[in-house]
Amino acid sequence: MNLDRLVAFAKAASLPVAIVIVWALVTETGWVAAYVLPPPRTVVATLIDFFFGGSSQAYSGKFMAHFVESLYRVAGGFACGAILGIPLGIVLGYNRRIGAFIEPTIELSRSIPGICWLPLALVWFGIGTGTSVFLIALGSFYSIFLSTLGGVRYVNPVLLRAGRSLGATESSLLTTVILPAAFPSILSGLRLGLSYSWIYMVLGEFTGVNYGLGALLLQSRDTMDTPLIIGLMAVIGGLGVISDRLMLLFMTRILGMDVR
Repeated sequence: MNLDRLVAFAKAASLPVAIVIVWALVTETGWVAAYVLPPPRTVVATLIDFFFGGSSQAYSGKFMAHFVESLYRVAGGFACGAILGIPLGIVLGYNRRIGAFIEPTIELSRSIPGICWLPLALVWFGIGTGTSVFLIALGSFYSIFLSTLGGVRYVNPVLLRAGRSLGATESSLLTTVILPAAFPSILSGLRLGLSYSWIYMVLGEFTGVNYGLGALLLQSRDTMDTPLIIGLMAVIGGLGVISDRLMLLFMTRILGMDVR
């Protein structure tokens, strides 16, 4: 089993390693200007300074301060998206007649790009955490809602017939058959919604907040700090992967699901 994991890790790491090697070759030999694409060693040095400090840069040693602010916004927005998306998905998935009134409007709003909501969110919530949480909630809501809706609506008909033949009422059928069968889809939606939360976190923090990984990314653009821009992209991507793995760990170890 350990050998299988090692092989899987080697396969997953092969492309990133190849990209870094090519990146180092084209930057260290001077084919690309450092201000356009800095060498990997410069990005690593910037990240070390960002995490542990040691220089006079404004971002030096400030990782935790920015990370805590971003995590607070991601957690709040994701929770709002889940609190709204799961119950609404269950209701509309279970009752098509109610869904006929609400689903078309949700489908219409889902087609609106997230950045289009930004000016309206600034009017509603102003500059700050409120706008960020709203955008994150919006980004996570649709994937959670749609996964829940599909999981509830498309339960295996054999299970429904079996429940009815055993005397289950419609209300008990929902709690004893439909929701347990839809549970994997709901968790998959939560997993996808969590990844969208990190994406929309960056958009939400482009609104002028002082702290947060997205806010620092915008500031580094203003100062043309390319190494920090690339480093922050790697950090945000890494945090997204870690949160996804934690969700997988919860699904497999705590809930005992077979996630492949």
